[in-house]
Amino acid sequence: MKIFNTIDELLVELNLTRKSISPYFYIFKFEEIDYARRIENFPHYKRFFEISFYEENKNEIQIGHTTLHDLNNTITFTSPMQSLSINRIERPVGYAIFFNAKFFTPERHQYNIQQDFPFFKLNTTPIYKISKEEKRFIKKTLEAIFVESEENKPQCKEMIQAYLLILLNYITRILKGDSGNIKLKRYEEITSKFEELILLEDESYKSIVSYAKLLGITPLYLSECVKKSTGLSAKKVLTNYQILKAKSLLVQTTKSIDEIAYMMGFKETTNFIKFFKKDQNITPLAFRKLP
Repeated sequence: MKIFNTIDELLVELNLTRKSISPYFYIFKFEEIDYARRIENFPHYKRFFEISFYEENKNEIQIGHTTLHDLNNTITFTSPMQSLSINRIERPVGYAIFFNAKFFTPERHQYNIQQDFPFFKLNTTPIYKISKEEKRFIKKTLEAIFVESEENKPQCKEMIQAYLLILLNYITRILKGDSGNIKLKRYEEITSKFEELILLEDESYKSIVSYAKLLGITPLYLSECVKKSTGLSAKKVLTNYQILKAKSLLVQTTKSIDEIAYMMGFKETTNFIKFFKKDQNITPLAFRKLP
């Protein structure tokens, strides 16, 4: 499956030639994609975030293990390294935004975005039906972002950053309220709640047994639900978030490896180093020194 490390790489694949205001941000209308040009189902991963707003969409989309239909008046979210496949039938109507956490500040990390905006959780498939009122606000905000990006006037980057934060916070608000979000299956709900508990951790992480207890289910049932939703074990999902947080601390802070190990809940620094190297094939110190 193809991996797009940068937004520019994906723009080349989609044949989108309008200049971007930043290598960490891009917005486009779906009408800009040439559907006369043969594009396959296009299964891929990205190393950046995507927000897609559909007024109309007859295409079939698969995010992770879930296939999505009935995409009219919906908004979807894809996180870095979530698989995405599109069966292109006809051109949708709406907008898409690609952005990297670094668009806000150089120190910003993927983990921070997922903490602040949990609809970007790694393994669940957020897709939400929006009301007419919500649609008006979201569309108006996206139109403002698009105009700023297209005109590229002084301070447009700062304006787009502000609009994007307004959009993300508005979505957070409506998803905490009575918005007509599409109901997840039971196993998807449990996986989503499991990820929310992980993202709430300020310091050390709990065991799978402890998370299952907080959810009022058995560890076996938690593992079954996570596996069915993501194709991964509950332990691997937890590990993915631990690694993301460790990377965030290594990149964003000057704390020592010993301090980071303690913040991650490891009593011995050597255990943290082994844990990190086993998953990443590199030590935390070597990772910190990467350009």
